[in-house]
Amino acid sequence: MIIELDASHKQDLVLLKAISIEVVNEFCKIAIEFIKKGSNKKLYIGASQKLNIPVDKIESLVDSISHLFSECSRFMLNENDFNDTLAPIKLEEDIVNHLRECYFENRKDIRVSLQEFYPNLDHYQSLEWRLDTQIANRSLGQTINPIYMLKLLTKSGADQPSTEHLLQTDPNNLKHLCNELESALNEIRSYENRIIMRNIK
Repeated sequence: MIIELDASHKQDLVLLKAISIEVVNEFCKIAIEFIKKGSNKKLYIGASQKLNIPVDKIESLVDSISHLFSECSRFMLNENDFNDTLAPIKLEEDIVNHLRECYFENRKDIRVSLQEFYPNLDHYQSLEWRLDTQIANRSLGQTINPIYMLKLLTKSGADQPSTEHLLQTDPNNLKHLCNELESALNEIRSYENRIIMRNIK
């Protein structure tokens, strides 16, 4: 998978061609701090004075490097995909290697930081089911009325207790639900949807 960077981020990252590896290293450190702790104007001003680069240029470049690292971490890009993402910018190999090294060193921490910005939704843990069938009653002698009883366990985090959901449904509704879920899974696997998901920010 390749991350499609927009024109403004590409334009900012091209500036890396004009600076030394040591300065690239400084920008990477600032970008990682930006992802973890947010914007720090004092840090930008200090870097501007140290590197003799205008503050607005530093801010734009840090934003673009942060975006690159965040998107690559979000989709867990491997080495080849990371290289392919930067290929259109045509950076020197040393710079690409340094960016990639910084990305892999900090990927886990970046993902932890990004999780703070996303809602902590419940996720599936286990499902138990039982089929109850009423064969007949006094008013209707030969009816069969099957009902599925479901116990769904979900969790909102590794250290959180499980939440129990008790549900019941008839076979027709359960079959319809299964068909809809299968249809959704097939849709998300489609080529067009993969392109859309890749470009969602």
